[in-house]
Amino acid sequence: MSLKRAIPAALLCALALGACARDSAGLGAAPTGGSLLAGSLASALPGRKAKAGAPQDVATIAANALAANSGPVLLAQFEGAPTPMVMAERGRNGAMRTFISPDNRALILRDGMMAGTRGLGRDLMSSETAESAALIGARKAGTAKRVQYYLDGDGLERPLPMTCTIAPGAPMQQQGVTVTPVSETCAPAGAENSYMVGADGRILASRQWIGPRMGYLNITQLRD
Repeated sequence: MSLKRAIPAALLCALALGACARDSAGLGAAPTGGSLLAGSLASALPGRKAKAGAPQDVATIAANALAANSGPVLLAQFEGAPTPMVMAERGRNGAMRTFISPDNRALILRDGMMAGTRGLGRDLMSSETAESAALIGARKAGTAKRVQYYLDGDGLERPLPMTCTIAPGAPMQQQGVTVTPVSETCAPAGAENSYMVGADGRILASRQWIGPRMGYLNITQLRD
C-alpha cells in the first residue's frame, strides 16, 4: 500500500494473534494491514463492547475505506451502533486534525485525543486535554486535569471539568514492535477512556468518552 505512514505489519500480526483473545471483536476475510488493525488493536482496548457478528462487516468496511481514500483514514463507532463511520482527514493544523465522513459528520482530534465533534448531535464543542495527552503519549502514570465543553439549552458553552488518573498497562511486544495499553479514568463524570499507544507515542486505537448523552466512541486509525 502507498501510505503516508503505515502501521507496522509486524504489530498487526502480533496483536491479531495475541491481543484479540482479551476482550472483544476480531476480524476475518483477507485483511489488509489497515483492516486487520481495525480488529486487532481495537479489540484489545479495555471496556470495549463488541456487537455479535461485527468482525466480518468491519473487515470489509476497513478494506473498502483504505481503497477509497489515499490519505489518512480512520474508523469511528459509537458503542451499540451497527456499523462504524469511515472518516477521512480533510484538514490539519499542527496537532489538530479534522476527519470527516461522507455525510459530513466530523471528529476533531488533537494528538489522537478527542478535541471536538460536529454533526453528531449533542456535540463536544471543544476540550482541554494537554495534561492527559502528555502522560498518555509518554505511557506514564499520573494525574491530569481535563475540561470538556458542551452547549446548554441557551446555546452557551458550559465546561465539564474532570480530574483523570492515567495508568499504563504492560507493553505488548512481538517481533520487535511494542504497543502499550493506557487507561484514563476521569471523575466526577465516571469516564473510563482507554488507548493503545505505539512506541513513538502515537495513539493507534482508542475508546473515548464523548459526553453524557453520546457515550463512548471507538476510534481506530487505519492509515496515518
